[in-house]
Amino acid sequence: MPYQRATAIEIDSKMREDFRKRLKEYGVSAETTDPVLAVLFRTFAQQLENLYSDTGRIRLALLDELIAGLGIEPRKARPAQAVVRILGASAPVHIDAGAVLRSQSPTGERFNFSTDAPVTVSGAQIILAAVYEKNTLRLLPGVEMPENFLAARPALDPVKVNLGPNPALFLVVQPPPKEHLGGHSVYFDLTPDARPVQEALGSETWCLAGPQGEFSAPGILRPRPANAGLRRLEWLVRAATAASSEELQDKTPMLPPGFYAGRVFLLPAFPPERQFLCTMPRGLEPPLGRIFGREAQHLFSQPRAWIKITFPRDIPPLHTAVGGVFLHAITASNVECFNQTIVFEKQGTAIPISREGGTDWQLVSPLSIIGENDTPYLDEMAPSTDPNVGRYAIRNGRIEITPARWPDGRPQSLVNIRVWISAGEAANQVGPGMITSIELKGAGSSLRVLNPTSAAGGTSSESFATAQERFSAALLSRDRVVTRADLLAVVRAFDRRIRDARIASAVERVGGALRRVERVTVAIDREDFTDPELEASYLRDELQSLLASRFLHDIDLSVRTEWVES
Repeated sequence: MPYQRATAIEIDSKMREDFRKRLKEYGVSAETTDPVLAVLFRTFAQQLENLYSDTGRIRLALLDELIAGLGIEPRKARPAQAVVRILGASAPVHIDAGAVLRSQSPTGERFNFSTDAPVTVSGAQIILAAVYEKNTLRLLPGVEMPENFLAARPALDPVKVNLGPNPALFLVVQPPPKEHLGGHSVYFDLTPDARPVQEALGSETWCLAGPQGEFSAPGILRPRPANAGLRRLEWLVRAATAASSEELQDKTPMLPPGFYAGRVFLLPAFPPERQFLCTMPRGLEPPLGRIFGREAQHLFSQPRAWIKITFPRDIPPLHTAVGGVFLHAITASNVECFNQTIVFEKQGTAIPISREGGTDWQLVSPLSIIGENDTPYLDEMAPSTDPNVGRYAIRNGRIEITPARWPDGRPQSLVNIRVWISAGEAANQVGPGMITSIELKGAGSSLRVLNPTSAAGGTSSESFATAQERFSAALLSRDRVVTRADLLAVVRAFDRRIRDARIASAVERVGGALRRVERVTVAIDREDFTDPELEASYLRDELQSLLASRFLHDIDLSVRTEWVES
């Protein structure tokens, strides 16, 4: 319910009336008000009016403190996001995260975008995409095939074949000469009603066909969340020479998922023993022979990278949901780094960092706040045993600094502030084709930038109602597993390949004491896995680790799997 704001005149009149009533209760009749009391009433009424006018700001400030204290994502602006394709590279070119892209809106305003992750662009090309569903294989029309493939006049009608019960998407990629696809990216152009397909892409396994055309454990990849809603693919079975995800992870704070989250996938590094190429995977020779006719043997005689993405059985039709698949695409967000050294004596300790505080931009996220002795400042809610550490808090569009102190107790005189800033919803004006250039050293001059999508999803701030709803939802869940219903829900939501789950409770004697034990049994189907035994062991271990991190203390937990018939 919104607060009703009262004016100073209304407050003054009400206080005078209440004062007369109180005097009358004591038998005193006052027809006139003492002039000193009149001034006091008017002054107090003015102060109350100012307090009422700040009610909205106070409510937001209190909510921000509660959110910060519980470690929930703070209330802030979200940058607009676009998808850009970077073309024109014959040899592989590595583009770091944060590469600046220039754009211009129809109104003449210029906005800068930054790439959300590192990506490699090259002469690699997706030459073919095919969809398998309902025991048929058909070509996906949203892929530009080479001229020699088009000259074969491939059939567009579905061809009968039995490749298992699960739908799948097959991608055939021609990698660059003497290189593989490490660091490359794949963008899926999905129709507006393809939400289930987008959600499935974020969790389903990919598999690179081996040199003999087999889809097996060494080629299995799994998507993991990355910056701004990107998905980074990781090997299921780690190669000895593969870099760890910690080495690849950007050290800067991650942006929240943007408008195009879940549509761009980053391929991992391909160690020499995983750079698989084959002429044609097993089981695909008959259907592709019927689609391309007599030219099939010649067209598929060259080794290429074949990727299979498996989908759930109840997925909507893939051939209508996927409008196209493209290489060398990456998301870019409308963020810039604001970097300034603040001298407390000149600029104070309350620094405006968003439009709410009086600047021309919106705050997205703090990057770093470093003191005079190169030590980082901590959030005011963060625990620390150092009494001299500097602290900060973000309130009402300003960053409030509590200066750090030297060992002798003297306050430090300056601090360096780095934050992500954005134009907010204003950057949503950037339409398709309006991102025109990229700033790169050396090889960047030969690259072309296309943005097939418009920028979208930018917001200038989060409203009180939305933040309060998100705060309430976080309080209700907090990722805890307490009851049996909680445990069952977490198990079933862990992986869509879990068909059923059972929980049995018991009390066992461990080390001379009785302990409660929860035994979880999950039912899975062999047809849902590329390598059933290996993938099932990974699923079991990861589920056990997740439950152990969210379960109550002093309760033992065990997870086992059992196979069910299709």
